Amino acid sequence: MPSSFLAARILLAGLLISAATPGWAAEGSLMPALPEEPDKHAAAHANQATSIIVTARRETDRLPDEAGTMIFAGKLGDIAVLSDVPPVAGRNLRLALADIPGLLVSEVSNGSWASLSYRGLGEPHESWNLLTLQDAIPAVPDMYSYPAAYFIPPFELVERVEFIRGASGLLYGPQPGGAINYVMRGPRKPAGAEGQARVTLGSWDARQALANLAVSDGRFAADGFVQYAAGNGPRRTNSDQEQFTGRLRGHYVSDAMTLTLALDYYQGRFGEPGGLSRARLAADRRAVSTAFDRLRIERFAPTLALDWEVDDQTELTARAFYSRFERESWRQAGGSFGQVTPTANVLVRQLQAFDTAGIDLRVRREFGGQGQHALTLGAFGHTSDAPVLVDKGLSSADLAGLGGAVSRVSRSGHATAIFGEIKFGFGDVQIVPGFRVERLRQRVVETLDLLLGSVTSGTPGAPNGALGHRENVDTVPLFGIGVTWDAGESLRFVANASRGFKPLLYNDGVTFQTGVDVAGTFEASFAFSLETGVQFRPAPPLRIDASLFRITFEDQIGFLAGPLPTTPLFNAVGAGGARRQNVGTMRNQGIDLAVRFDLLGPDGLAGGGDTLRLSTNLQLLDATFTNGVVHGATPQYAPNHLLRSTLAYLGRNGARAALTFTSVGDQQGSDNNVADFALPGYQVLDASVEWPIAGGFSIGAGINNLLDETYAGRVRPGGGGGFDPGLPRNVFVSLGWRG
Repeated sequence: MPSSFLAARILLAGLLISAATPGWAAEGSLMPALPEEPDKHAAAHANQATSIIVTARRETDRLPDEAGTMIFAGKLGDIAVLSDVPPVAGRNLRLALADIPGLLVSEVSNGSWASLSYRGLGEPHESWNLLTLQDAIPAVPDMYSYPAAYFIPPFELVERVEFIRGASGLLYGPQPGGAINYVMRGPRKPAGAEGQARVTLGSWDARQALANLAVSDGRFAADGFVQYAAGNGPRRTNSDQEQFTGRLRGHYVSDAMTLTLALDYYQGRFGEPGGLSRARLAADRRAVSTAFDRLRIERFAPTLALDWEVDDQTELTARAFYSRFERESWRQAGGSFGQVTPTANVLVRQLQAFDTAGIDLRVRREFGGQGQHALTLGAFGHTSDAPVLVDKGLSSADLAGLGGAVSRVSRSGHATAIFGEIKFGFGDVQIVPGFRVERLRQRVVETLDLLLGSVTSGTPGAPNGALGHRENVDTVPLFGIGVTWDAGESLRFVANASRGFKPLLYNDGVTFQTGVDVAGTFEASFAFSLETGVQFRPAPPLRIDASLFRITFEDQIGFLAGPLPTTPLFNAVGAGGARRQNVGTMRNQGIDLAVRFDLLGPDGLAGGGDTLRLSTNLQLLDATFTNGVVHGATPQYAPNHLLRSTLAYLGRNGARAALTFTSVGDQQGSDNNVADFALPGYQVLDASVEWPIAGGFSIGAGINNLLDETYAGRVRPGGGGGFDPGLPRNVFVSLGWRG
């Protein structure tokens, strides 16, 4: 156990003991928090979360024009309000993100990370092409060079999920696929205390327990939570998981200022049963290929956040953050695509450690006779150090890597950015130009690289060619412009043109994945997006959002699936393997449509106090490579349609029920469209309910994959790769309390 994590655990334990009971908190989001739908509990305990949305909001589930120091006029985005559905058990991103059009959930069966992509912009593995934030602070190992979404907060504690589309590059820098922000509940402001607890049991011995507490004297507040989750998983062996998540925060709250110190800790241990060939998936989706592969993720992240309303026209925000991520994996050597790895094959241990720190400063100033104009300026600094150690084990039970060192790599990255936007308000029209300039330096140096040698015994072999060395410095200007026009009280038009970029990853050029070859050099990728949309509410029960978009993604880094022949620049790749390289420029275009219709409710077609709501969103996508080595091919993970529809019941007494339908079209699993990697479309139906009983208690239940569809939402190349089966039908029950 590294000493930094041991100290973090001791500190966290002490803080939790001093708090007596873990609590629930929420404070970082792309906007300061939105008030929840009015209900008797929310009225008594008004909290504010740090999120994209804070002021001048039009609706609680749409982006405001301005929020704190952020300007959202002229941008398109989406908000998923999790209080509108029953509690989401486990890490079911398919349900939690169902209200965000076009956001593809490529399901990871053991729940070890989030695998998301948007509008076909790159493979979804570990959400490489999105920026994941918690309370507006990066929640990834390195937002530039390793933006893997290993951390997912407990959904019971997420107030809402905010998603900013292509223009997110101006606000946050990378990534081209947009920014997703998990907004936790803000500090309690009224004097007093409140708490919450939930216990959930489910299929495959799944169990989950959550407790949280928030206290305040009206000026100083504190809150925290702990969650424990474990289970055996859907596969016959080695799909178990055990996770612990904890958070503590202290706040100083005044009328004009909120200062928050937060401490986050997470540890997850997962079995990795491996992918299946297409034939094995059809024969037994619970089969196992890698019975000894394991994964450990650990995160320790203190943050300090200031939100200050300096005067009636000026707001200032400051964020300082540090995180220590460790990703440790054990993978058997000599595996092949979709097949069983022999027990005799040794484990290869890989440890990646990320020490990352950053600071974000922003100020917004309103000006003009009526404050109709606004200027935002900001600066950002980021640094990371991320060494890698790879060791060979002596057997499939050797977790220490006693066979000897195979590889040693030092990696570091440093970035600075300045950015600004100005909003010009001319009556019903707002015009918002913006810029961001990134200065990024990366360095990757191999100091040891040996052949593995025998996959069943012995020490590592001879040197594996010349040692890798990559150092690059990039200055990247980004720009954009957005326009909104309020053509009527219930009709708004929005248009946006913006540029984003995808920096090189640490493992571009130096990779450790068996069966995957890499190019010697890579170029960074750039995106240019055009989008125009309409937000229309023709009648109180009905709301319609629609947009047309076109995105050009230049020099996309992807992979070509084998078999591939030897060339002067590349080694041969066998069937099931892959080569990672710049594959070409893609052009993705389509339409997003979201419709919400209240059949019953205060604004419903038939009136009433309880709400019955139908929410449907559809993305139609046409994606193709227009040049490069895969000219004319379809980019991976770009289904021609993605449809989600939810029928939700929201009772005045706190009861909630939801029936959610998901339909995903056919997808390619490789950029050169090899048939062995093709993913057929699928449809999944999920149902859940929560019902209050008495004394603040409620009971919940749900059935995921109600019709027991057999499908795979993702496929991975190389050793241990293959199709990752979607979860079979599974159930859960829960008992909750809030008071």
